[in-house]
Amino acid sequence: MLDIVPQSLVKNVPKEEMSKLVNKCNALLYRKVREGTFKIIKTPYDFARKIFKSVLIFPGTKWCGAGDVADDYDDLGPAIETDMCCRTHDHCNNSIEGFKTKYDLKNKDFYTKSHCDCDNEFHQCLKDGETLISDAVGHLFFNILQTQCFKKDYPIVKCLKKWGIPIVRDVCQEYEQDENKPQKYQFFDGKMYQGKHESSFLKDLLSH
Repeated sequence: MLDIVPQSLVKNVPKEEMSKLVNKCNALLYRKVREGTFKIIKTPYDFARKIFKSVLIFPGTKWCGAGDVADDYDDLGPAIETDMCCRTHDHCNNSIEGFKTKYDLKNKDFYTKSHCDCDNEFHQCLKDGETLISDAVGHLFFNILQTQCFKKDYPIVKCLKKWGIPIVRDVCQEYEQDENKPQKYQFFDGKMYQGKHESSFLKDLLSH
């Protein structure tokens, strides 16, 4: 992006100053979410596109989003419990990067897909948090972005139960599998997230 910005408008700042600015922006967004004044994107498509286009880090966190803005492993945002969940998930030791192949599985998407054990732990960690922020991150990751995970299991025959947001896509919640054949690595749709908080923020996020 800086390539298209005139040099006269570009100012180099020390890392410490940039870190302070990021923290201030993060704190402001976090406060807006808690006050219910955070602006909602009108459709799930727009929301997901905004996230990856802007490399959005979820308000109140430094690890929840596309990448991270943490100075080091111990650097966490105001929403500490939620951020710890995201940090652990980011450090999943078994994943397939975008457009890469592993276990004869080709990840055709641009985002990294984690082992289902990591996603399941992430899912439970967010639910255990029981906060507005943790539930919002859970809804975003599992219900809107609808990311897949992978694991070694019996071959999938068909989907028995689906769930999905209209106009986005259906995701499978229950599979029929052939237990007479050897297990193999496959992609599976993520579990739907149902949190404790049904705030106007989350309702608006999922209803537009």
